[in-house]
Amino acid sequence: MVAGSTEREPLPPLYDGWVAQLLEGIIPRESRATCHDCAMCPSSGAQSGPRNHYYDPRIKCCTYIPVLHNFLVGRILSDDDPAAQAGRRTVEKRIAEGVAVTPFCLDIPPAFSVLYNNAGAKAFGRSRTLRCPHYIEDGGRCGVWRNRNSVCSTWFCKHVRGQVGEAFWQHSLLYLLNFVEQDLAFWCLLQLDFGDDAFRHLMAISEQSERLTAESMDNQAETERHKQIWGGWCGHETDFFVKCAELVNRLSWSDVLRISGPRAHAYARLTKQAFARLTSDEIPSALTTGSMRIVQIQEEATRVNTYSWLDPVEVPNVIMALLHYFDGQPTGDVVDAIAAKTGIRLEPALIRKMVDFGLLIPRESET
Repeated sequence: MVAGSTEREPLPPLYDGWVAQLLEGIIPRESRATCHDCAMCPSSGAQSGPRNHYYDPRIKCCTYIPVLHNFLVGRILSDDDPAAQAGRRTVEKRIAEGVAVTPFCLDIPPAFSVLYNNAGAKAFGRSRTLRCPHYIEDGGRCGVWRNRNSVCSTWFCKHVRGQVGEAFWQHSLLYLLNFVEQDLAFWCLLQLDFGDDAFRHLMAISEQSERLTAESMDNQAETERHKQIWGGWCGHETDFFVKCAELVNRLSWSDVLRISGPRAHAYARLTKQAFARLTSDEIPSALTTGSMRIVQIQEEATRVNTYSWLDPVEVPNVIMALLHYFDGQPTGDVVDAIAAKTGIRLEPALIRKMVDFGLLIPRESET
């Protein structure tokens, strides 16, 4: 197991309890990506230019509207902590406006989706128009942090263990929590009293993206459609969301798996596998050079992109010159050969980091 800090990466309280029951161990802290001190914003004295891609400190990566499933909405509305009230008001405002407000979730407004999908990468982290409505400008914080959704819970622009961390958070745990959110939201609908007509209308819209209409473009709800999907709960949306939260709050992880479908079970298995790799310091027995894109060549180091353009790696040129030795032969033999020819003996921790960031890849992954 990886030695060192036992500091853990916090998840929202509801998910934290479930994931603790799933995984045997502490999820290491992603200390290179912090919301309170955004790693993508310019530091003091930083020079802007074509090679530097900074976010606006007033926006950060909150260039996104999260889908908040019914039980998460209910938890936000039920939170009586004074520190959570500003965020609660942002949710109440969205419910009052009624745009993309369904018994299933607070969805992404269609007008926002059009802008987001056509803005391109240059707008992300820079456009105030695309900033999350739950962003609290006073202090630059997330208003729904304790009940943020699967995407916001697992998104990090940089990972302590590079590609290994990304595999755990974005290719395993994200999908697990996302499928759980969907399954539990449907389960809540089945537990509460919806008339057949309302349920039929709701299921019809759940299978397609929200339509862009004249009303939604002006941030107005379609009144008749809203009545159809809410049925007897129309006018009592807040009460409905709170009841969903009450239902889900009582669930253990075993209850969640019992309710959830096979996709959640599959990703629970993959998440455990990814967690084992995240907390292991094992070095593959045979390595080859991974793919990389050179961003900048400097006198003593070369900056390259490997697993993510958001997390470039500064590689000392003396190390770059040794990568070609890794040709699929046993790792120990390659290390000995490098030491014999150059006098440099690569430490296991350095090799592990090179693997984590994709500079070196296991031979069986070569393709």
